[in-house]
Amino acid sequence: MAVHEDSSDYDQVFLYSNSTASPEESNATMVVSVIVYAVTCLVGIPGNAFVLWIAGLKMKRTVNVVWFINLALADLLCCLAVPFSIADAVMVSHWPYGNALCKIIPSIVLLNMFASVFTLTVISLDRLVLVVRPVWAQNNRSLSLAWLLCGVSWLLALSLSLPSVVQRGTVLDVFSNTTFCTFVSEEDFYSLEREVGSSWAVRVSHVFRLVFGFLLPILVISICYSLIVLRIRKSNFQSGRVFHIIVAVIVAFFACWLPYHIVGVAREYSEADMFDFDHLSVALAHFNSCLNPVLYVFMGQDFKEKVKLSLRQIFENAFSENVTRSTITTRGQTSCPTNPSEAQL
Repeated sequence: MAVHEDSSDYDQVFLYSNSTASPEESNATMVVSVIVYAVTCLVGIPGNAFVLWIAGLKMKRTVNVVWFINLALADLLCCLAVPFSIADAVMVSHWPYGNALCKIIPSIVLLNMFASVFTLTVISLDRLVLVVRPVWAQNNRSLSLAWLLCGVSWLLALSLSLPSVVQRGTVLDVFSNTTFCTFVSEEDFYSLEREVGSSWAVRVSHVFRLVFGFLLPILVISICYSLIVLRIRKSNFQSGRVFHIIVAVIVAFFACWLPYHIVGVAREYSEADMFDFDHLSVALAHFNSCLNPVLYVFMGQDFKEKVKLSLRQIFENAFSENVTRSTITTRGQTSCPTNPSEAQL
């Protein structure tokens, strides 16, 4: 399709480069986004790398350690992509890295989202099994099964991230000489007849992202922990340190990703100007990738003990499965005590 050279056409068409927000608001949004990105990068890369080093090389391998390794790996991949996002925000959505990285970098963020939320869902199911079927868990909860479930989670995450690789691409705005990394094809980008929103294929991808990356996992996780709380109230089962850390990780994940999904839906199905909110929501989603190591440190030990311990000892205590033996009693029946290393949530 021919490129329209009239400047009035430009004002009507280029929704991606124009925002109704004032320059001061846009600049403030950009500054906040860059600060969030910078903190994510400075804390997340060394923090998650250290978690991988401690959990992967220094600790005895347990099921809990496998979960934390996978979460740290997903977060580290996301943090490594943050410098590209910083440059994109500073240059007001100008993408200088070419078409290949336009497809790869945003897809890495989606891969992080899916891999993390699927792992958190598996962890929640694992916690539920420990409470509801402790004897079965003692006999069948193995490292090989944990690695298998993590592998399946990564395969599903990769499959759901592939549409972003296929649909994304760079488009040159000839009026401002700005290159955008977007879902919109060049033909649609210059079409005056293009309606607000994206093509049906892109909209389907957004729906899948919302359903499988947020709504369905939060439903499963909520059901799991509701059943866990009910079982705890009827038993002598004790919630351990790992249980509280996992709950904090789950809450942090959904709190950081909720704005991203809200803005995504609003951008696709309404005429509201989401340009500035889009940058902030994406930055907040990235920010989740640096939170887990911080949570491990501040929830792994009492504060007075933390100042006496090395970071390695703190992470080892955070991931440890050793707790006091517990016995579950429900309906007047007592089950066999579980292994001390597994007798926690």
